Amino acid sequence: MLDNIPRISVRIISYNQEKIICRALESLIPQRDYLYEICISDDCSTDSTFNVLLDYQCRYPDLIKPFRNEHNLGIFQNIEASWKLLSGDIIYQMAGDDEAGEGYFKAVIEFIEKKHIDWKNELFCIYGDYKEIEPDGSSIIYKNSMVQNHDALKLKIRKLLSNRSACYSKKVLDKFEKVSEGRSFNAEFVQEGQLALFAVKNYYLPVIGNIYYAGIGVSTRMNSKEHRDNIFKGYQRIVDFVAQHDHPFDKKDLAFIEYMKAYRSHDMKTAVRWYIKSIDLTLGWKGLNLDRVLFVLRKKFHKQQT
Repeated sequence: MLDNIPRISVRIISYNQEKIICRALESLIPQRDYLYEICISDDCSTDSTFNVLLDYQCRYPDLIKPFRNEHNLGIFQNIEASWKLLSGDIIYQMAGDDEAGEGYFKAVIEFIEKKHIDWKNELFCIYGDYKEIEPDGSSIIYKNSMVQNHDALKLKIRKLLSNRSACYSKKVLDKFEKVSEGRSFNAEFVQEGQLALFAVKNYYLPVIGNIYYAGIGVSTRMNSKEHRDNIFKGYQRIVDFVAQHDHPFDKKDLAFIEYMKAYRSHDMKTAVRWYIKSIDLTLGWKGLNLDRVLFVLRKKFHKQQT
């Protein structure tokens, strides 16, 4: 690691990823001049994932720090367990089936210097862009540029802001609260929403910081009803959580949540009604999220054709 720069801690969660964890690590190692540590929280994998991590630790003992849970916790408890492993000034998080963007951490350090960010004291987050690659090879780049001008929580609930590629201060991480409920996926919104809630200053860096491979994660193996029920409860949990922290959603944000519930329930008539109520003119045309909508429609059309 170079001297006199902020210490960036990378947190990776892994479980039974012996065949793909190397991809994540190999995207980070070429950037080690700008990294303080890579902490991997392995959730008691039953395959050879941890052996792979130990091999990397032998090769890069000052950089790679693997940890293994004594028993399987599930994704959200594993994430919370990983928080205590990190000791750097800035946090970057990814999963074992992701990749970090090429040259991203050099860009982050240069951005901090250019913007004179007080990385020791500010509650800040730097959002880059991320690329999503589908199993069929198609891809789309999602930009987090709207965070420059709009409330992060408003964007987060509308899927206009992603934590993928985010680099945030350890002081923000120290504010995170444990919200997992066993293996239930209803904690996802609250867990991810805390970054938007607790970061006081948000910055945008127009560089791809994360590459996400769709169709691999645990949620793809859940049945649709189970996934929908978790999402419904998750929405209510995030609404309650931010209200308790004096940052409640406004009426248009709550209408968007009702739109998503109706949409996932396949009640299109109700969904259209709530969607119209949710339109927030302060977000401009980008607030309609047309890029994501068109990408999803193209995927559905392609599946129908094949």
